[in-house]
This record gives sequence, structure tokens and C-alpha cells, in this order.
Amino acid sequence: MLTAGKKKMPSFSTKRENMNNEHMNRVLSFRWAIFAALGAAYILVFFNQMSVAVVAKDIMKDLDSNATMIGVMASIYFYVYAAMQIPAGLLCDSVGSRKTVSFSLGIAAFGALLFGFAPTIQVAMIGRGLVGLGVSAVFIATMKIAAEWFAVREFAKMQGIITSLGGVGVLLGTFGLGWLAKAFGWRIVFQVIGVSTGLLVFVIWFLVRNSPKEKGWPSIAEIENFRTGQKPPQSPEPISLGQGVKMVLKEPRFYPLALWFFCNAGTFFAFGGLWAGPYFMDVYGLSKPQVGTILSMIAWTMIVVSPFMATLSNNIFKSRKNNMIFCTACLSILFMFLRMYPSGLPVQALSFIIIFFTAVSACTMVVAFTTLKELYPIQIAGTSVAIGNFFPFFGGAIYMGILGKILDGFGRNSDGAYPVDGYTMVLTFLTMSSILQLICSFFLKETFPEKAFEKAKMVKKTQN
Repeated sequence: MLTAGKKKMPSFSTKRENMNNEHMNRVLSFRWAIFAALGAAYILVFFNQMSVAVVAKDIMKDLDSNATMIGVMASIYFYVYAAMQIPAGLLCDSVGSRKTVSFSLGIAAFGALLFGFAPTIQVAMIGRGLVGLGVSAVFIATMKIAAEWFAVREFAKMQGIITSLGGVGVLLGTFGLGWLAKAFGWRIVFQVIGVSTGLLVFVIWFLVRNSPKEKGWPSIAEIENFRTGQKPPQSPEPISLGQGVKMVLKEPRFYPLALWFFCNAGTFFAFGGLWAGPYFMDVYGLSKPQVGTILSMIAWTMIVVSPFMATLSNNIFKSRKNNMIFCTACLSILFMFLRMYPSGLPVQALSFIIIFFTAVSACTMVVAFTTLKELYPIQIAGTSVAIGNFFPFFGGAIYMGILGKILDGFGRNSDGAYPVDGYTMVLTFLTMSSILQLICSFFLKETFPEKAFEKAKMVKKTQN
């Protein structure tokens, strides 16, 4: 008979006794195989986002097109990707992430093959749109599956790995594609990408599982419970999708952040992902491999600087808002400088410009998405990220078309290159955009935990 104060909890104890190292080791090792497969899919996302920049002039020549049509073709990917963010989240929640990402990648494989074999710019547009549709679910599905296979304390590390894998995709879509396109032609490269994506579909279908429970293994929560000897904390009350969407859209501080996303990603995708390549070729006379090497700095910067951005925000600025203000101000200054000196800079300086550009635009997105998640309760983190993730890709689609239209307004030279004046106007537009983005950053809500807590205490004290 048990005495008071020593009450036994058989269900909890039994769970702990039945849990063994073999069960835990299976989960803790198998999850990395799952993440590797999904990580490979995420590499394809960034490869496709950045790939057109290096081969844009080849596509214009082969398909007898112009900058406006290339801009539209490249932007279709982003329109479709942006439009699919919320539906992709719903499919992952209802059908399951494994089925959703497998089916969607099958569409991406077909789209890549269609793009590689495209006889006209119109067919290439359809292929590009199918690729955007196909890869649109990868990020959300990866995050949802990672939440089932990794503990909360491991999530920051996983986000850092995902960012680095995105950098690998950029590296392959710039430096790698530049060399491969020169050696084999852009068509063969995209045909191989289509076949490789199709093979990845089978790997994901047979390997990936939505959670350890689908393999009959203990959940991560149960493993954490076993390790700590404590019961997991009670889950917060769930919030329905409709309520979550209303909460996101009713928050006034969401809109300056959304516009910041729109301008920042629009600039990054349109300049770094498309027109920086033709700019360096037309104005500086660089070859595709040279441009690929310079644009590969985008990837290396994402890999190295993105994890540092979290440290910068947490330990140096100790602020999300001030970090974003600083980086956006640097972006504005960079485009002001390029607007003043659109040509004549040392070729060696172009790599540094791309590094600096990526650090203060793409890498700052780490802090921006952290701000977005901290702006809302954890129960609607998926909904808020899905809605917020619409604006970066919508911005990329809009900006690509605008910059192409600007260049076509100046026409092409006899050698098919766009003039310096056309690119100067492009840089003028991007300067104005970065200034608007900077204004938005001043209206952001400070979500850094310590400062948000201090502000809440001050408000409560004032009310009393």
C-alpha cells in the first residue's frame, strides 16, 4: 500500500519502462534520412528560383524572346508559388505532408522537362508555372514533418540547416548552372533536373513518413519525456484555420511587415535571381561562367551569414526591429551607390557587391520570419507563416515583370545587349523600393522576447 505523497503513476511509469534505446535510436537516426530527402527537394526550390538569371540570354536567343517575355516567364514561377502557399498548408494538414509533397514534386518534374524541351516561350512559361506549382509545398511540408520528428529545442538548428540547403540550391542554380549550360546547353540541364526530380518523388514516397507514429515508434514528445523524466507540458488550446486567418489579418502590425517582405524579396529575386546576370554581361561584358561565379556568392553568403543573423539579432542588437532597420538602411545605401555608379566599377568589386546585397536582403529574412512567428500565438504559427510567405514570392513575381518592362523600354543594342541607361533606370526603381522598405521597417512591432516583455510591463504599469 502506497503512503500519501508517494502516489505511483502506472501509465507514465509503464511508458518509461517500455521505452528502450532501440526505439529511440530508430527515431533519432531515421529522421535524418527523412530530412535529407526533403532537404534535397528544398535545394530544388532555390535552384529553380535562381536558375533563370544565368541562362536568361540563352533562352531569349533560342526562343526568340525579349526582356519583357523573359521577365513574365520567370515571374510565373513566383505567382504560382505565392498563390499556392495557403492551399499547400491546407493540403499538408488534411491529406498529409508526405502525399502532398510527393504529388507536387511529380508536377515539378513534368514542368522541368516541359521547360527543357520547350519549342516556344509560351510553352516555357507553362513549364515554369508547373515547376512553381510543384515546389510550392516543399517548405511547408518540410517544416510540418520536422515538427513531428524534431524537438522544439532543435528547431532553430533545423531552420539554420534549411537555410544552408537553400544556399546550396542557389550555388547549383548559379555557379553550377553557368558551367553546365556552357558545356551542355541550358536545355539538357533542365531535362536532367526533371528526371532527377522524378526520381526524388519515389524516394520521398517510400522513405518519408509524417511522424514516428506511422512507423509504430514513440513520438519525439515521448522520447523527450523519457529523457527528462517529466511529463510534456499541456498543449495550448487549438485555434481553427478560420480563426487563425482572422487573427493574422486583424493585426495592424502585420501589414508593414508584409510590405517589407514584398519589397525585400521582390528586390532579391528580381535582381539577384534574374537581372543581375544580364546586367553583368551587358554592362561589364562578363561571360556566363564569370557571372555564375559572381552570383554563386549569393549561395555562400546565405550559407555563412544566415545563421549569424540570429546571433546578430539575439546578442548584438537584442532586437528584431533594429536589426531589420539597420540591414534595410544598408540595402538602400547600396542601391544609391549603384545608381550613382551603374558602370565602370572594378570587376573584382562585383563579388563584394553581391555578398553585401545578399547579406542585407536574403539573410535578413531569417529575422523577418522570426518576427512573423513571434507576432502571433504558437497555435497559429503555421497559418501566419503560410500567409506571410505569400508576399515574398508575390513581390518576386511583380518585380521581375517590372524590371523587364523597364529594360525593354530602352531597347537593345546591335549586339543584343541592353544599354547602361536601361539598367540605371532599373537601379533607380530598386533604390526607391528599398527606401519604401526602410520606411516600413520603422513601423514594425518589436517582438524580441525581452523587449516585448519589458514593454508589456510598462503598458500594464501605466494602466494601473
